[in-house]
Amino acid sequence: MARYRGKKQHRLAHPKIFVWSHTKKAEIEYFQDFKNYLETPLLVAKKNVCWKPQELLEYVVGWKQDNIDEKDDDQVWCVFDVDDFYKNDTSELLTAIKKARKHNVKIAYANECFEHWVLFHFEKISTKIKRGKDIEKRINKAFKRNNLGIFEKNKKIFGSLLPFQEQAIKNAKDALSADYEKINWVNVLSDSGNPSTSIHLLVEKIVHLFGNNKDNA
Repeated sequence: MARYRGKKQHRLAHPKIFVWSHTKKAEIEYFQDFKNYLETPLLVAKKNVCWKPQELLEYVVGWKQDNIDEKDDDQVWCVFDVDDFYKNDTSELLTAIKKARKHNVKIAYANECFEHWVLFHFEKISTKIKRGKDIEKRINKAFKRNNLGIFEKNKKIFGSLLPFQEQAIKNAKDALSADYEKINWVNVLSDSGNPSTSIHLLVEKIVHLFGNNKDNA
């Protein structure tokens, strides 16, 4: 159980999960809506808008060192799309991931993009899908099949996806087939890692820590 710092003594508290994104909308709004659904202050969605995920990782490592007591059981996660960042700056991104792992900053990636996590709610994906129109078209078909209206990029979708969350976790597990500590980052971030994601591992942690409070509300 986490112990938070105070001027005189530590105070017993439940651990928090901090989720960081470097984009303005899709990912961060998903986790903010997750927080609102669970009605918990212990899930904290934050963003540091920047271009590359390695810039986010560097920033969050510094933030964690300044703000999180290592005696706490808090978790810090970074959410990002792989897009072309790995292909264009392979060494830079892998170095940033290595540093993040050294400082216990966890990574919820999506290869290629967050829309892969969205599509996992409705179907298994076993072949590569490019970001943009290709995957958005498949998501739109799934939305229509399930009477969810029209999917639009950066549209608030957490509520629509929630009934399918367990299926998304299962499908994502089938695609990744590795525990977090056994992830081969070279493989999962490269072209051969499309489609895959570790977002489901973060979602499982959130449900494990905070889901019971919602169930008992």
